[in-house]
Amino acid sequence: MKLNIQIHLEELQRRITSHLRSCIENHERDRIIKLCGISGTGKTQLALSYAQNTKCNMYFSFRGLDNRTALTQFKNTFSVWCDLSSTKSWQEAFQLLVPFFKKHYTRVVLDDLEHSKSESEVIAAIEQLSESLADMKNLFLLPCRCESSFGKHELFRVPLYTASDIKKHAPKMSAVDVARLCAVTGGLSALLNNYDEDKCFSDNLYAWTSADSMLYRLMPQMLSEQFRTPESYHAILYAIAIGKHRLSEIAKHMATPNNQCKKYLNTLIAAGLIAVKEHHYFILNSYVDFWHRFFYLNMSRLVTVPSDIASEIQSQLDEFTLEKQLPECIKKLPFDIPKDAKRQYNAVFDYVFKEGSHTVLIKLPETLDWHCTKQELDTLMDHVTDYCGAFYEAEICVVSFNRFSNYCVKQAGKLDNLHLVVG
Repeated sequence: MKLNIQIHLEELQRRITSHLRSCIENHERDRIIKLCGISGTGKTQLALSYAQNTKCNMYFSFRGLDNRTALTQFKNTFSVWCDLSSTKSWQEAFQLLVPFFKKHYTRVVLDDLEHSKSESEVIAAIEQLSESLADMKNLFLLPCRCESSFGKHELFRVPLYTASDIKKHAPKMSAVDVARLCAVTGGLSALLNNYDEDKCFSDNLYAWTSADSMLYRLMPQMLSEQFRTPESYHAILYAIAIGKHRLSEIAKHMATPNNQCKKYLNTLIAAGLIAVKEHHYFILNSYVDFWHRFFYLNMSRLVTVPSDIASEIQSQLDEFTLEKQLPECIKKLPFDIPKDAKRQYNAVFDYVFKEGSHTVLIKLPETLDWHCTKQELDTLMDHVTDYCGAFYEAEICVVSFNRFSNYCVKQAGKLDNLHLVVG
């Protein structure tokens, strides 16, 4: 699947334009733009696409380089702009570039700086550079995984691709397969670009269930790049993925003291992989959850019997997709579900609550394949007055991952209090 990053690029351009305007108005000189997101979100591609709109642009990666080697290669790379051969520090290198920066609009992408030994010196050199430049013609774009990296500078969170985005890129794909793909990939561009549109979803899933696939390799790569002991973080993410959400439960699963486990959890929060709410820890990206739920304990089987793993995933995938994508559907509802509202399983409506003088009745899909047919809708409408005094006092919301029948659409056109939401 070939993704079009134009939407994200336009949003980045708007944010940077607004930032530049703010800097000029407030007499500030913040030249660092942080592009933040977990591995696979397309941070580098987005930064490069933005930089290429400026004639004088440059890309430099710190990946695998010690401080001395990084400075040497930096001097060689930027020699087309200025002779840096005599410099012995990052501060000197950037100061020698000042005359070039004063004459030209520049966009510089500094990649993989986040965990480099050169990080603090490079950031300090850029910040000192700003004192020598009176305008905002020069910007440095720094992809990063942690929002706190590089200090307090302008931050742009690289968006994930949503189900709506995927539909635009693959209009022939069924709504159910779009939901599945979104749940499995977590909206990461690296994985979506790896999806073969010429094959059905099942065939792609079978191709992905091997130790050589991008779907498998991205997660270990993600943790090994960020942490010195990735195996500890894998174990914690697995514990959360299988339903252990409290600190005590995770620590017990890890066989570690609570205080040590909490340090690991705080590190994962800083990395943008998990969050905590009301003392419950949960994984932020569905791909991270998917990987630890289905691949973590099956590494050897991915080599020996990948087709068996694919079959097992296939049998549980719709339940997983419903779990991950339903909250996104709920966000599309015209009414906010109160925090104290409890879902009523095996009832006609899943949520019933008051909104002013109206009673809001919400019907969620029972399965990923659930269709709201004429019979289903008529049954729902017949039960409305079980929950309120009169039909006109109700607001009925029906959610489905599949398109609604013509009958349902016509009814929604006639009734102001009937709302149809497609996941």
